[in-house]
Amino acid sequence: MNAYRTANRLFPGCHHASLYIGMEYLKLNNLKTALMSFTESMRINESDPMVYNEMGVVFYKQNNFEKAQEFLAKALSLCHDSTNSTTFETIMLNTAHCHRKLKQMDSAIAAYERCLTINPKSS
Repeated sequence: MNAYRTANRLFPGCHHASLYIGMEYLKLNNLKTALMSFTESMRINESDPMVYNEMGVVFYKQNNFEKAQEFLAKALSLCHDSTNSTTFETIMLNTAHCHRKLKQMDSAIAAYERCLTINPKSS
């Protein structure tokens, strides 16, 4: 965390430090602080799909699946290369989990199958 905070201080226009700080808070299940870090990262760069993905994960963990789905849809729309991207695969997998929780089984299956076409050997 100290390294990310230092990077945040040294590079004020870079959104990555805030993103990674939020990811660390997310790992610790400190969702409110993680969301604040992701919001700061989004303020700096509104076009990074991982920021929206991580915000979707926060809302997913809060059982707010509709809001999570909104952020994940925005993340998917920002992915440029969806054919062989681990970022796209991650976002698609999170989207599939959201659909499953919302009992949208056809959409969930389609999203899971899309993940398998991206990386068939991944668990």
